[in-house]
Amino acid sequence: MEPIEKATVLVTGASKGIGLSIAEAFAAHGHDLVLIARGEKALQRVADRIEAESGVEVRVISGDLTEAGVPQKLYKQLEQSGKPIDILVNNAGVGMSGLFLEGDYSKLSSMLQLNMLALTQLTHLFLPQMLNRKRGRILNVGSLVSYFTGGPNWAAYVASKHYVRALSTGLSKELKGSGVAVTLLSPGATATDFVKSADTKDMLAYQVPIGPSPEQIAKLAYHACQTGKKSVIPGVFNKILAFMGELHPRNIAFEVFGFLSNKKGSQ
Repeated sequence: MEPIEKATVLVTGASKGIGLSIAEAFAAHGHDLVLIARGEKALQRVADRIEAESGVEVRVISGDLTEAGVPQKLYKQLEQSGKPIDILVNNAGVGMSGLFLEGDYSKLSSMLQLNMLALTQLTHLFLPQMLNRKRGRILNVGSLVSYFTGGPNWAAYVASKHYVRALSTGLSKELKGSGVAVTLLSPGATATDFVKSADTKDMLAYQVPIGPSPEQIAKLAYHACQTGKKSVIPGVFNKILAFMGELHPRNIAFEVFGFLSNKKGSQ
């Protein structure tokens, strides 16, 4: 597919980490941005810097996508601006590790709302406009963990990323030939705040060398999204892990992944 020129790009979870790097990658290619995150002050600082460095227009909207009504409010707010969204980057997401029954259910519910339902609703809201114009891209940030059958010690998080992968794959097929494409980005362990927020720093999987940087991931994601590539896994090691995760019999990879999902001192 031909890249979309001078697009308006909506990026969720854009104040830090991979989301910020993706926003910077699009801005570096001359695309205007709409950035969404909870921390308005931090987001505005990011917007001011990107505008100064890239000369693009950056709009900031503060919102908590773990709240059920926020995606609809966001859509209405942008619809009134009269500037359509050409590329939707569903990056916002959180993790949660530990035994399922020991987890706080309110935190679990918020995670599922953000990782799955907010992503789904934003896609459902903005996709019709893209189809009408026969011009659009959707970039969904999943995870390498979706290539394994499940994840003990972070079962619900892994399940949420299975959903993102399945939805992206199905939509990609449905939208073939429409002028709109869906790309699934599946990063592995990355040096971001996810390690702290999801409490994975002691997990064995995070003791191996960290893969590509957020900036490297963003460059790959930008080109994959613009060319309509269905899926991108950053890093050779992560590609090998994804391949191993789908080898049969898959229960072997599951057991290995289960071991790596343990925390130091608990195996």
